[in-house]
Amino acid sequence: MKDSGHLPWTRSCFVCGQDNPHGLRLKARAENGRVVIEHTARDADRGWRHIVHGGITMTLLDEAMTWAAILRARRACVAAEMTTRLRRPIEVGQRLRVEAEVVEARPKLLLTSAKVTDASGQVLAAATGKYVPMPEGQISLCDKDFVSAPHTLKPEELFL
Repeated sequence: MKDSGHLPWTRSCFVCGQDNPHGLRLKARAENGRVVIEHTARDADRGWRHIVHGGITMTLLDEAMTWAAILRARRACVAAEMTTRLRRPIEVGQRLRVEAEVVEARPKLLLTSAKVTDASGQVLAAATGKYVPMPEGQISLCDKDFVSAPHTLKPEELFL
């Protein structure tokens, strides 16, 4: 995995898609062998009254673990299985840090772990996941969706 740098994003993804009108439009980065995403929980992320919906939390964890798998495999990857533990309520307006890494890599399966922490470093949610590289025929569909900028790692350098 590239040790550090800002990652490209896509046009359509719910988490990073620049053209998704309902999305989060977040940018990820590689930082010392881990993927990091920062997010301040929005009012639109609300589940019950003042608490962020668990599905949003799981989406953030999935995005970070997907990128960790992509960077290790050097291929587009998708989730096959994910287990999440929501440890503490996340409140609207709370600043979050999501970190993910690959804990084991096999040719056709990458095992990942991730956590969401608050500003003090307290773990609010944690997850593990199993990610698989996309079949060759589908990878070209992803290529056209990536957007990069001068300050990002280039998609063509991230993928084999």
